[in-house]
Amino acid sequence: MHTAEIQIEHPKAEIIESTIRPESKEEFPRTSISVSRQDDKVTITIRSNDTNGLRAAINSYLRWMDMAIKIVDRIGD
Repeated sequence: MHTAEIQIEHPKAEIIESTIRPESKEEFPRTSISVSRQDDKVTITIRSNDTNGLRAAINSYLRWMDMAIKIVDRIGD
């Protein structure tokens, strides 16, 4: 089993978590994903049986996280 953890700190972590969490409920081939938040830190844990599945999930979640941060930052202006 391969595991990756993505963590970000942001003052609006609660909003970012609520944006990303629905994606973790969707079926992702060969992977399991959990999203958690503690204070200003959002953590995404990705587990996969193979490196291809892990890589695909990491790429997707990094894009979604980046998009959520950009939107939250833009709205906050």
